[in-house]
Amino acid sequence: MENKTILKNLIVSLLNELGHSTKVKLAKLVLFSDIEYFKKTGNSITGLYYVRLRNGPVVAFFDEVLENNLGELWNLTLQDITIHGEKLPKKQHLYSPLIKSNVDQEIAKTIKHVVKKYGSKSGTKLSEISHSLPAWRFSEPNEPIFITELSIEKENEYFALIDYLEDSNDDDTDLAKKIPSPL
Repeated sequence: MENKTILKNLIVSLLNELGHSTKVKLAKLVLFSDIEYFKKTGNSITGLYYVRLRNGPVVAFFDEVLENNLGELWNLTLQDITIHGEKLPKKQHLYSPLIKSNVDQEIAKTIKHVVKKYGSKSGTKLSEISHSLPAWRFSEPNEPIFITELSIEKENEYFALIDYLEDSNDDDTDLAKKIPSPL
């Protein structure tokens, strides 16, 4: 299955579980679902890399997939929502599903767990959590970050990974295939 199609299915599944979501929150739940699934299986759900943005890592093609499937897979409405850390509500775009999701059972279990763990948090709070990931903290703006890197929570383990990569003579640019799974 094409990676963008898998990303679409993941987004629909998250929206089905949540009911609706802001863009930032949805992007972070994609990230945390991919990380959790990788930790369990050694594989990424999406097979895509992430990009270091100001609000944290975001899966490649996220904006494109959201835009291209608007009105077909999900709706977009404007609602007043109180932003984390601010007193007054602001107009926010909310995405809601138009169809039922189609993911395998293990991915569905991962999504349920991630929504249970993070679903009540705001997009701002989830961004703060993603900023604690060493792969985000020690990367440059717009730099690609792979799920193997993002799955590492401890700074010393992240730098051990970087050292491993620097010592590798392999010219392969597919980081996910060069790095042993943390399992």
